[in-house]
Amino acid sequence: MARRPKRRLTAVAAMIGVAFAGGAGVSALAQQAAAPAAANLFQEQATKLGAKTCTGLYSALGGLVAQGSTHAVRTQTNKESPDTHLVRGTVGMTYNLPELKGQAAGVVLAAPRGKGCEGQFVRVAPFQRTCQQMVGLLPKGSATKANLSGVPLYELGGGQGQALMIASGQSCVVVTITDGTQGA
Repeated sequence: MARRPKRRLTAVAAMIGVAFAGGAGVSALAQQAAAPAAANLFQEQATKLGAKTCTGLYSALGGLVAQGSTHAVRTQTNKESPDTHLVRGTVGMTYNLPELKGQAAGVVLAAPRGKGCEGQFVRVAPFQRTCQQMVGLLPKGSATKANLSGVPLYELGGGQGQALMIASGQSCVVVTITDGTQGA
């Protein structure tokens, strides 16, 4: 039996969870180090709209949600007071990786909270594998958390967030949810 290169599985695992950074409480600096090139588009758009307070977190989460894809983002915020409200990015992505090809989507959110910011991304990516096969690619330490009306919810190992796996014929749509914080 031929072994799959670890690099390919790592790319798939990174699409399911955030294999090297992410999860609740992870600093924006660590996240930015993971994907600086993709983050620039997110940062550029947020800055143009006047949203400065949470730009670092928004940019970092954006870089993670779009990792490994060619993508476009539409950033929105409150027009009257952009620096004190939620920044939201709607992301369209195209993957051309060995284990993932096709389109996906994501939503990135960052908002001021106290003296810092909190945020989240949600990514929806279809895989040309069954959900049973995808479970084997979850990060180490992942566990089933709940069954939501027949849709399994997994807590990803290493505090990397959560994943819902929706069966669609011989494919699996993976919805990944990852939180992040910046500052106090």
